[in-house]
Amino acid sequence: MGDGTPRRRRGVAVAALTGAVILGTVGSVEPGAQAAPDSIDQAKVRLAQLDEQTSKIQEDYTKAQAALDKAQKDLNRSQKDLNAQSAKVEAMRKALGRVALTDYQSGGGVSATTQLVTSGDSSQFLSKLATMQNVTDRTNEQFQDFQAQRARLSSLKSQAQADQATIKVQRDQQAKLLADAKKKEQEAKKLLDRLTAQQSAQTRQAAQALTVKGDKATIPALPEGVSARAKTALSFAMAQVGKPYVWGGTGPNGYDCSGLMLVAWSKAGVGLPRTAAAQYAAGRPVAASDLQPGDLVFFYPGITHVGMYIGGGKYVHASNPRTGIKISDLSHQPSYQGARRFG
Repeated sequence: MGDGTPRRRRGVAVAALTGAVILGTVGSVEPGAQAAPDSIDQAKVRLAQLDEQTSKIQEDYTKAQAALDKAQKDLNRSQKDLNAQSAKVEAMRKALGRVALTDYQSGGGVSATTQLVTSGDSSQFLSKLATMQNVTDRTNEQFQDFQAQRARLSSLKSQAQADQATIKVQRDQQAKLLADAKKKEQEAKKLLDRLTAQQSAQTRQAAQALTVKGDKATIPALPEGVSARAKTALSFAMAQVGKPYVWGGTGPNGYDCSGLMLVAWSKAGVGLPRTAAAQYAAGRPVAASDLQPGDLVFFYPGITHVGMYIGGGKYVHASNPRTGIKISDLSHQPSYQGARRFG
């Protein structure tokens, strides 16, 4: 027994030490690691982190999409100008060819001046010489114009090539952003799947606060002073609840966050910039205590997400690819950055 007690004590000590190491390891698990979260609160924190990171990717993607759209328009314009310029240069080339052929045929390989001098008609010599000089001057002007137009053609070709290169860069950037976003979404899904059924339900409820189906979405009673334009924009946004989040989407089948705001306010005759950050910069600042339906509410540092306030502390927004367009409670969003009013 004397030997058993120390051995037993050593076993307890080793077990305690092992347990401490295990606990220390769990506590230091990086976000997104394979170890199961310790609690619903931990899951909520990680989901919030993932949503913020995905929101940043969404904003970058929208910027890339806007740049791609501009590059495509530039290319279309350049290609149109290039085609017109090519036809113009070709027509000038043919005209100069005819002039050269006429000069050769009239000279028979002998200079026009020699023909005039040997014609024996001195009375017509000066007149014909002056005419020939005028033709030569005009030919020179045509040739110089041809050279200038050909140089412009070369410049347009270079511009078209540059536009094509820009488009490739933007498409490559979008592909990378989409790949990054898919990783974030997969991580979020794994996080939810690792929870127990009860934890999963509660966490989804927190992550998808107050999601409302499209056929049941209603606008709270609007207070006095809400403009007709705001009502129009809000009605459109609410009608989209239940539709999917679409990367770079501006409808009609799906939207990204700023795309939904852009189209909603366009229905009211108000033009908004394309991205969330640009929309934040364009509107009139509104204090949280003065929010009215139709005001845009913005989230995350750097302004990477936007929704539309509907009253009653709630807002409608294209949330993310997991949850689509939904209604959420503003008080459940700790990353609120401010609001802007349009119309």
